[in-house]
Amino acid sequence: MTITVVGAGYVGLVTAAVFSDLGNKVYCVDVDEKKIEDLKKGKVPFFEPSLSEYLERNIKEKRLFFTKSYSDSVSKSQTIFICVGTPSKENGEADLTYLFSAVEETAKNLSGYTLITIKSTIPIGYEDDLEATVKKHAKAKFEFAASPEFLREGTAIEDTLHPDRIVIGTHSKKAEKILLELHAPISGERITCDMRSAQLVKYGSNALLATKVSFANAISILCEKMETDVTKVMEGIGADKRIGNAFLYPGVGYGGSCLPKDVLAFIAQASRFDYDFELLRAVDAINDLQVERFVNKIRRILNAAEDKKNNLYGFEIAILGLAFKPNTDDMRDAPSIKIINRLLNLKANVTAFDPQSMINAKRILPQISYAKDVYRAIEGKHAMIIVTEWPEFSQIDLSKAKKLLKKPNIVDGRNIFDPHKAKVAGFKYIGVGR
Repeated sequence: MTITVVGAGYVGLVTAAVFSDLGNKVYCVDVDEKKIEDLKKGKVPFFEPSLSEYLERNIKEKRLFFTKSYSDSVSKSQTIFICVGTPSKENGEADLTYLFSAVEETAKNLSGYTLITIKSTIPIGYEDDLEATVKKHAKAKFEFAASPEFLREGTAIEDTLHPDRIVIGTHSKKAEKILLELHAPISGERITCDMRSAQLVKYGSNALLATKVSFANAISILCEKMETDVTKVMEGIGADKRIGNAFLYPGVGYGGSCLPKDVLAFIAQASRFDYDFELLRAVDAINDLQVERFVNKIRRILNAAEDKKNNLYGFEIAILGLAFKPNTDDMRDAPSIKIINRLLNLKANVTAFDPQSMINAKRILPQISYAKDVYRAIEGKHAMIIVTEWPEFSQIDLSKAKKLLKKPNIVDGRNIFDPHKAKVAGFKYIGVGR
């Protein structure tokens, strides 16, 4: 099948890479000329394990093409995947500017029956507006479908090839058949439904994952007050098969390109349908407060009173981990940004290290220092702060770290260290919920 993927961002590139690798001819369209030229050379604009190999292989095999031109791609394709961003507005609603622009340009270049499949996460109820946009600009026959993505950054290729489920929302059996055939080589349960239900599956899934994170953080607060260990409590709760342990990990709060944006968008959508989603408001509030609670742990370990402004003046702090999660360089809504900005407001000096995201971080946080590795980051610092749980951080030589630090303080935002071992090694240690 010949496919056009509109949007060479995270979802678009992974979608294009996998479907071309499965033998389809795939065009990937994006308005960013430099990005397209780099992609033609196999240069990926972000870090994702295995993605560059998939792109290089399929470019070489002439199954994958990158272009700025809708006319060169859409008219040749039976199926179009819309994979553009839907970022948050200031009021939390999804900004659909890129979506409508992409659909309009697609419509102008349709030729013959075409299935337009929305992979972007869009608010419920906009399918009629999208259809009206296409009718305004196209004479060819078309249908809309929704097939939301459920990719995890760091494991996106694996998630696309072996998903838990493939959700297909359509208005006709013809459209459903096309998408079922296209996904035939991919494993996972098939869930077929209408478009609105498919879109709601996406929002509901991300909302529940965010809820599990905030629940774990709420329990961690109680664990600290009750002098219990949140890691054992969550282990016991997650062992229940009805609940599962995924996302039941306390820390500095959720971030990234999906959960913060989708929680706010879902709250806004619910309001449009005359429902106050109080549960998700609480989830969002807990997530916001977690950053301030974490910064207060840093103040406490440094004996800096929480009731004074600018009370970290003169303190040198090492932040380990900048990306919102391991195995990505994605800084979108990363908790590290809020934490570091709060520390800077308190007049601390901050040095950071992350294995992948420092280039992106420097654009967002140019006012801090960056180190080439963990040990250079912590040298001469008053505290070592774990923000992202990169596996290599759990392998830090604590005896070496103690010698390098000015003060042997650890604030572990991801509970990667054993508190007892850290204290035996001579550290003052604060984790989350422990």
